[in-house]
Amino acid sequence: MAATAYTERRRFSRRAKRLAPWAAGLLLAAGIAAVIVEFAPNKNPPPQTLGSSAAQSRPTPKPKTVPLGKDTTAVAREFLKTAVARQDLAAAWKISSPNIRGGLTLEQWMTGNIPVVPYPLKSLAVARFKVDWSYADQAGLEIALLPKDGSSIKPQVFFILLKKVGPSGKKHWVVDSWVPHSAPIVPVSGN
Repeated sequence: MAATAYTERRRFSRRAKRLAPWAAGLLLAAGIAAVIVEFAPNKNPPPQTLGSSAAQSRPTPKPKTVPLGKDTTAVAREFLKTAVARQDLAAAWKISSPNIRGGLTLEQWMTGNIPVVPYPLKSLAVARFKVDWSYADQAGLEIALLPKDGSSIKPQVFFILLKKVGPSGKKHWVVDSWVPHSAPIVPVSGN
């Protein structure tokens, strides 16, 4: 038993002697890397900030919640009837912000190939609105589009963001975003 322990210690000692230079080399490389990281000039300095740090640490006050006006939901309903249904695209253009137009010109928009996820409203039984937030100049809603019974169309929930734009005294609501809650199902060709 003692001879086996002695043999094991000797074998370990030979391995340690062979590995010692490698371990020392790794330790030296890690030390050099640490020195370079610590003392090398930073080519991407932190961005300059304006104002005092006390002012920067104050959170931005949350806008005051206001009741959702009928004019806001009217714009959302009009957007459904026009842009989402691909009917009266000229009216849809008027109530769409540049953000939702996706850089299209009016002429391009009128082709119907627009960056608005469509939904076949002729299969729609009901559209239910849920207010997520409502401020004086912005509102976020969820709209559940529920198809008629027996329809092959699936129900879908969308998020719609409306913003109030325009000069003082002539402000009006426009749709700024229309996003499906989940990805729409794309039909697969029968080929």
